Parts: sequence; structure tokens; C-alpha cells
Amino acid sequence: MKRSTMILSVALLISAVALSATPASAGSFGLGLHYLKTVGELADVEEFDDNDFGLIGAMEFNVIPFRIDAQVEVLPDFAGTDKTMWQPQGYLLLGNFIYAGAGIGIGYLTDYGWQDPFYDLRAGVNFALGGFGLDVYATYRFQTAKDLEGFDTDDMNALTLAAVARFGR
Repeated sequence: MKRSTMILSVALLISAVALSATPASAGSFGLGLHYLKTVGELADVEEFDDNDFGLIGAMEFNVIPFRIDAQVEVLPDFAGTDKTMWQPQGYLLLGNFIYAGAGIGIGYLTDYGWQDPFYDLRAGVNFALGGFGLDVYATYRFQTAKDLEGFDTDDMNALTLAAVARFGR
């Protein structure tokens, strides 16, 4: 029940912002790469690959004084399991060139279903280059994985680095 309410709340928030955004504040869309390094207890498990790479699709909305960044990430070989992880996530960011914020997301792992939500603290730098931009950021992710078989712990906290090319700025 809690998870359904949380997912519905995030979806409604993103929808409300998308519908209320005027063309001048519509923001940008982007594509990028994401590196994730698990630093939690699962990093020490031999069968677990604690390095992951993902692809990001992003849409950013300007809601002064904040920016809302809605993303979908796909990790094709999550943790060396040969399973695909899809992660919709949203961030509330403050600042423009140098910024910080927090976010929430949830993962869908092939054959395992929806995972517990994760929470991120994010800091980055936005390089504006005319109608194009480069967003480079790092996050600390508080994450668990309740359904991975054969592991004694579910601590998957991670450090991540990402670079997103943004268009329509």
C-alpha cells in the first residue's frame, strides 16, 4: 500500500508539472550514461558485480526556483545477473550552474518485479552551450534489493556518476 501510494504521488507530481509547464519553462530533454558503484554490503559478495553501467533518458522542467528532472534508466545486465533493470526516478534540484537536490526512484528487475524505492542525494554542474547542455553529476543512492536470491543482505547503497547531454535549453 505504501509503495503504491508513493508511486502514484511521484507520477502525479511529474504529470502536474508536465501539464502546467508553459513553452518557456518546459525545460529540456536529454540522453546520457550512468556509472553505478555499489558500496553497501553487497559489494563484498563474490557473485555480485558491484559495477554497473546504464543508459538514461531524461526530461527536465523549470519550476522556479527549482528544477524537476524526471529520468528513466535502463541497466541491461544488472549486477551481473543477466537481468534488465528499469529505474524511473525523479529529482527536485536547486541551483542552475552548480546545483544540488534529492530524488526518489524505483526499479523493475526482469523476473523479479518491482523493488523497494531508493533515495538519492545529488550534486552536479550544468554546462550550458547555447541550445545544448551537458549535465555532469554524482549521487549517493540509498538502496536495497529485497528479492535478489542467495544473498544474506540487501544493502545496495551506491555512489554514481552520470553525464547527460541536454537539448532544448
